[in-house]
Amino acid sequence: MPDVRGAFADAARAREQDLAQRLETAVEVDRAFADALRGACRKAAWGRRRLDAIEVEISDVVARQGILGLDTPAGARQFQAFLATKTRQIHRVVDEVSADSTSRTGILRALRYPMGDGLPLAPPIDTLGGERRWTDADLYPHDPTAADVKQDSVGDCYLDATMGAIANANPQWIKDRIHFDSQTGAFDVTLWDGHEWKHLDVTQADIDTDIRHNGASWLDNGRPDAALWPAVLESAYAKLKYPGRDLSDALGNDVGIGQGGYAKDAMEALTGNRGTVINPESVWFTNQHIDQAISGALANHQPVTISTTPQGAPLTQSHVYVVEGINGTGSDAMVTLRNPWETNAGTPIDTPDALVTVRLGDLIGSGLPGPLGTHPMSGVNIGSLG
Repeated sequence: MPDVRGAFADAARAREQDLAQRLETAVEVDRAFADALRGACRKAAWGRRRLDAIEVEISDVVARQGILGLDTPAGARQFQAFLATKTRQIHRVVDEVSADSTSRTGILRALRYPMGDGLPLAPPIDTLGGERRWTDADLYPHDPTAADVKQDSVGDCYLDATMGAIANANPQWIKDRIHFDSQTGAFDVTLWDGHEWKHLDVTQADIDTDIRHNGASWLDNGRPDAALWPAVLESAYAKLKYPGRDLSDALGNDVGIGQGGYAKDAMEALTGNRGTVINPESVWFTNQHIDQAISGALANHQPVTISTTPQGAPLTQSHVYVVEGINGTGSDAMVTLRNPWETNAGTPIDTPDALVTVRLGDLIGSGLPGPLGTHPMSGVNIGSLG
């Protein structure tokens, strides 16, 4: 048809182009519809996990009411305050899931399939920036820091906190992990697979998938100029741990990296070694000094994270934080931590700030290892960058 000329041929070509555009738009509508439903499911699952976690915290306190002295006037007042805090947390979780559902409902209502009405078509729907071509210029608006990382729907705090800790300790280490190929448009990421450094390709489509899954960057939080590197590293880590799987599954909370994991494993993938792991339960009968280990590591520009137990409080249970600073010595040392959620709303501390400062002794806890003791912190992971 390109060699045929005349009004009829021009009209036929115009109709062909119009049909192609309508089909393209229909595909984008289908994709946006599926993304909205998947996002709603992920958010609902997140809400269920948060509510289950709150239930565990309440049940744990009730089970230990005799030990905690809840039958005393002071204990009863503390228990009432505890329940009031948990009630606020429950309301926040329900409100957040409800707001997400309302937002996605609005997206679905706005979707329209193209019909043959002869009117000009709007550009293909692309609510999540899928047509944007990512380059090395998007990786680092500034030197990488932990504040570039924003954990949302993927349950990989162990990875996100570790990425943030490394970025704080040595931004160049993050930069050295990622290289952009302008010819293919892919990002070459180098990670340690347990035996050797492995090169993993992160494509344009992979990045869009990570953003649609509300991954580790701020790009899915209304900040189009945010740093890209967290999304690239998270995608590469998912590919490393689940080779051959579709990235959507590899990022998933059911079968992928979102199931949870250990900071030491993420540290190994990013640095080539697991670093040093300190078990706070054992420090009372060893010569380890956690305060000195943390302060020395930060002074030497080493990445440091802490992980919490199912007891959690005063922090979120079964979570990983970036250690950003420590002041003082011994049990009274005050530790500054960054939550990879970039907020602590709905946690036992309950503040919208990303940073919290907690007494080290309260994190270490007390008593013997196991159920006879109280140990909110399960481990300190200190990395080595060579």
